[in-house]
Amino acid sequence: MRRSLALAATTVAVAGITFAGVAPANAAPARTTAASSAKCDSIRKAIRQHADAGYHYKELAKQEASKAHPDKDKVAVYNAKAKSEFAAVDAYQVQYARQCA
Repeated sequence: MRRSLALAATTVAVAGITFAGVAPANAAPARTTAASSAKCDSIRKAIRQHADAGYHYKELAKQEASKAHPDKDKVAVYNAKAKSEFAAVDAYQVQYARQCA
């Protein structure tokens, strides 16, 4: 009886420590992890937005180029904008690799 009572008290104490949020010394603090996760999410979102914009400009350039009388200046502008967007994607991917991987 005493053994089971002592075991129960020990179990409750360990569960209380775990519940209270005491983590091993090598665990990352919760705030740091949450901030890092939010930062990584925002970088992924920026990558996705710039990639989508780049593909949009590529499609606009393709549509303009396929016209009977394409405006070469518009095609050049669309291609330049697409190149700029994809350069931004590359920059964000480097940032993501440094901070989140």
